[in-house]
Amino acid sequence: MIGERPFSVRDRASNFWPLALLSFGESWHNLHHADPTPARHGVLKGQLDISARVIWFLERFGWAGKVRWPSVQRLARIRATAGEMGH
Repeated sequence: MIGERPFSVRDRASNFWPLALLSFGESWHNLHHADPTPARHGVLKGQLDISARVIWFLERFGWAGKVRWPSVQRLARIRATAGEMGH
């Protein structure tokens, strides 16, 4: 309930940066609720997402396959307007 909501979602899922640091990026929850399929949830400037980097390395070494990464087009479609952004 506390935090920013840069993406349009049906619920009140928020990004709470202190928890995102402690959870290696898993608390960039607003994007996860807007689009749950990508491996990366910290997509905005300054959003550290260590778990996504681990997945990226696993994919590069061939230990993970069919990884879904967020596309710029999809992110633009689900981006909240200024009036919808919660803080």
